[in-house]
Amino acid sequence: MLKFPLLGVPVSVHWSFLLVAVFGLGAYSGWEIGAWTAAVFVAVLLHEAGHAFTSRAFGGVSVSITLFALGGFTSWAPSRDIGPGRRFLISAAGSAVGIAAGLLLIGLGRSGALDGLPDLAITFLESFVWAGLVWGILNWVPILPLDGGHMLQHALEMVAPRRAAPIAKVVSVIAGVAAAGAAFYYGQMFLGIFVAIITLMGLRSDGTGEPKPDARPQSEERPAASQPDEDPPQFPI
Repeated sequence: MLKFPLLGVPVSVHWSFLLVAVFGLGAYSGWEIGAWTAAVFVAVLLHEAGHAFTSRAFGGVSVSITLFALGGFTSWAPSRDIGPGRRFLISAAGSAVGIAAGLLLIGLGRSGALDGLPDLAITFLESFVWAGLVWGILNWVPILPLDGGHMLQHALEMVAPRRAAPIAKVVSVIAGVAAAGAAFYYGQMFLGIFVAIITLMGLRSDGTGEPKPDARPQSEERPAASQPDEDPPQFPI
């Protein structure tokens, strides 16, 4: 496992992240595979950094990032109570950073600022836009344990704290079934299976996934109760 610090936040990269290269084989070849893999790595790291630095700004401690397979998760524990409004912002921050970066690159491309770059650099930037912008938007779909599911739950906690978790879980299942059904209908078998697995993960969770004061660090994007102590989860969330 590769480990390095990112502005004081420890980052661990599991060997399974290399699976990203496999999913680029249908569209790229040769050195383009490397550009695709590097772009997804940067996009996912940027996404998790959004969670990490936002949680730290709100008083989070023991913040860490783990990258695996096609995604990652950010773990943190609060040094003081963090209300649902701030938890909503922490959950939203990851995709917000990726979407903003993707839109910035699209704007630069349309302005001609990126004209003349080598083909490999264009492949990297196009892959980054896909991974940052498209995946960022999909991550806001209200399906637990994706960011959108947590955002929905935190929003509900502000108006109906006792019913927030069960309502979020019901909405998550409905959204997950609808999204998986749409993917299968349009022939996107892998996406449909992936969404179905993610939906089942959210259904089996306790519906919280939130760090408690003075508790061990927990994942922002996946309930800590379901996380193994050593190996990261198998699917991007």
